Amino acid sequence: MKVIILLVLSILSFQVYAQDRYVCHKDGAERTVEVVYSQPGSKVPCEVKYTKPDSNKILWSANHEVGYCETKAKQFVLKLGGFGWSCSDVNDKAAQPLGE
Repeated sequence: MKVIILLVLSILSFQVYAQDRYVCHKDGAERTVEVVYSQPGSKVPCEVKYTKPDSNKILWSANHEVGYCETKAKQFVLKLGGFGWSCSDVNDKAAQPLGE
């Protein structure tokens, strides 16, 4: 019973941490840009995480300004598009590719 409760709580906490996530492709390479929230149910504090196959980097963070990380992530994705990357919002299944 404890295992089931723990599993359900884990699934729910993952959903609470749902973030903006973009996947970008170019010439067979992949990059991800995502907004990571530190506290369940809160949009701050947050970080914008940029992931390459060999590294992760925090590009921006905010402790108090709601919307800051989301805006910075989207701006960065559009910038990648300007460099020839094809990026898509993986949270929005109906979304068109961004930054092309």
